[in-house]
Parts: sequence; structure tokens; C-alpha cells
Amino acid sequence: MSAEAMTWKVAMAFVIAFALGVGDAHASRCTQAGAVQAMVAKAVAHVYNQIATDGEDDLGSYVSKISAQNGRFAISLQTWVSQYDSQHSGSDTLTVVHTIPGPTVDVPWFVASDRTTQARVGTCTGLLRLYAGVGYVQTSSNYGYPYGYGALRGLGAGLERFADPQQRFDAFGALYYYPAAAGAYGNGSVSYAILSFDGGLRWRLGSSRAGLIVGLYEEMRTLRPGERAGFMIRDGPYVGVDF
Repeated sequence: MSAEAMTWKVAMAFVIAFALGVGDAHASRCTQAGAVQAMVAKAVAHVYNQIATDGEDDLGSYVSKISAQNGRFAISLQTWVSQYDSQHSGSDTLTVVHTIPGPTVDVPWFVASDRTTQARVGTCTGLLRLYAGVGYVQTSSNYGYPYGYGALRGLGAGLERFADPQQRFDAFGALYYYPAAAGAYGNGSVSYAILSFDGGLRWRLGSSRAGLIVGLYEEMRTLRPGERAGFMIRDGPYVGVDF
């Protein structure tokens, strides 16, 4: 998947998700006061990075989120975990790691784990129940130098829309950009621009506050100044419940 395809996919998904709110009679207002929601879902994602050209998520991959809104302000905390095999063509073959400096390294294949956590605080804009806010991102993985880099941390900004738990069907989504998330790489450091999108639909189950969630998570990390070996994409549909 190219960076251009990823960018267009994120943009279109964001537009479609929020366009669904136009027909909502309550779309101009933000979610009612006291709305607290927790969500857990199974991810079925693919990872493209320096150790996998198409790492398919295994059973250990998931996404979780907790959010609270009081009408004017909102906070959310989301964690995405991907577990997948590093690139290999059989049990006795090696993984060829394309390191950031350029040389390749051959290592026994292993189960890679990547985690991205975002904490976001926003204020209601009054338009389609969108919250404009600031975010903090932190990533981690179980593979270090020279295969990968240390935890990335950085600040960013974006928009978020929360599904109304009182509606039978509603859309949710968040688009955030972190221009300079930095981390350690050997004795030096690296800086990444991180673009993330999370959106989908919620179906309220009966008369309860619980809902069925069907969503899509997209994350693109671009190494600054942009060497190809450090590029990373996560492309992840998921299904779960919130309450």
C-alpha cells in the first residue's frame, strides 16, 4: 500500500463517517452531558513496515477505548495493539530486516508486537458534534535497534466525533496528526510524522446503552526526513462492543 493510497483512504473514510451525521436532527449539538463509554474490539489488521510487507494480525491484536463527554468538553484514551509474524517464507527461513540506515539484517522470524496509545482532549465546535482538540501519542514495540526504534512520543491536533449512545445508529470518528513524534534509535534519535484515523458505525443493542461497533483504524508513520525503510502503515478493520 502506497502513502498516497493510504492518505486518500483516510480522507474518504473521514468524510463519509461525518457525512452520516448531517441527517441527524441533533447533529449540531455535542453528545449529552455525562456520557461515558468504554469499547473493546478484535482487530483484523495488516502491518507494513521494515520487518513485514504484509503482517496479518493474530489473535493477540485488539483495540480498546474509553471516552467521556460533558457536552462542551471531551476526553478519550485509545490503545491499538498489533501482533503479527515478521516476514518469512517458512519455519526454517530468516526475516530480512530493512534497517533505517540502509543495510539489511537477517534474523530468525519472530512474533512482532506494536502498540499505539493516544490521549485526546477536545472542545465542542457545534458542527456535526465535532470536537477539536489536542492529543498525545506514544508507541512501543518488542523489537529494538537496529530492527526498529524506541518508543515514539509527541503532541498533535485533530478532530473527533463520538457516537451518541441514545441513537439507534450513529457514526464516530477521529482524525489526528502528530507532526514530530520522537524516539531513540541506537545512540541517536528519530522523528516521525504520524497520521491516524479511527472511525465507523455504532448500532445500539435493544433498549440498553450497549452497542455493536464496526470500525476502521488507519495509521501512517513517515520518518522525517523520509527514508523508505522507516515507513509504517497499519490498516485495520475491527468489530467489538461498547457500553
